Amino acid sequence: MSYKRSLHLACWNINGFKHKGYNKYSDPRFIKELSNKDIICLQETHCSFEDSLSLPGFKSVNLIRPKSKRTNKRSGGLSILVKNEIKSGVKFLEHSNNDYIWLKLSSSLFNLPEDIYLCFIYDPPENSSYTHSLNEDIFDLIEKDIAMYSTLGKIVLAGDLNARTGSGELDFIDNDSQDNLIPLYDNYNPDYDISVRHSKDVHLSTRGKLLNDICVQTGLRILNGRTRGDFIGQLTCHNPRGSSVVDYFIVSEELLDKVAFFKVHDFLADLSDHSQVSIMLNIDMKVPVLDIQSEHSQITPLNIFGMMSLY
Repeated sequence: MSYKRSLHLACWNINGFKHKGYNKYSDPRFIKELSNKDIICLQETHCSFEDSLSLPGFKSVNLIRPKSKRTNKRSGGLSILVKNEIKSGVKFLEHSNNDYIWLKLSSSLFNLPEDIYLCFIYDPPENSSYTHSLNEDIFDLIEKDIAMYSTLGKIVLAGDLNARTGSGELDFIDNDSQDNLIPLYDNYNPDYDISVRHSKDVHLSTRGKLLNDICVQTGLRILNGRTRGDFIGQLTCHNPRGSSVVDYFIVSEELLDKVAFFKVHDFLADLSDHSQVSIMLNIDMKVPVLDIQSEHSQITPLNIFGMMSLY
């Protein structure tokens, strides 16, 4: 039995697996960025099943959007890659559309007091035609799931949320401690005494304010700009319209002491207009030694949980 003392999670909006005919999946630099992670989510893959990445040593699950009837092109799309040696402790859960997915990380394999519920999200821009076509806001769907899963374990959210949360804006209740309040009920848990978040992106968007409010209400905390590896809130997206922070890792407050670091990776402009973001969790795991073998699994809007086409 081998022992693993950390869990490396990552998320990367790759802005399409092809650029001007060049397949990023064939680029050794791209593969190297993925191979040392335990679980990684690629976002905006723009893939079909046939084009999806299969990486040796990993199980892959791919969420594919149907082609747009208007443009006959694919947009969005998620690919989740889970290292073979830990896949027995990872379960893929229900989701309402192909822009996000929940994974349950088993407390028994990862040697935790509770399961971790990990959600990878790509929330398209607020003003996009795709967003306007949705029957229900993705944030509303995820907030309902957070309410359910937080009663069963701890939460990790990761992805491109297209939400700009500003600098110094609170995602927790300030001065909320047992010394400064009279609890309204016996089992009230005050917020931890944590630092205010910093960011190089000072803009606060409507969705960013909503995200801050969700964090306050649910006890989740944004790691960008307050965690070892990123105390200044590094910019995560660079395009002709400007630079911003829109790619996040967000965790239950009780997981903060498990986070070894949060990192905004180097910006690789020829591979994406987003930087990869990742965290390392300090977790002692007992994992069996497995053969390095790629497994490929597919999820479509029509073959899981009765999901319907979004177009």
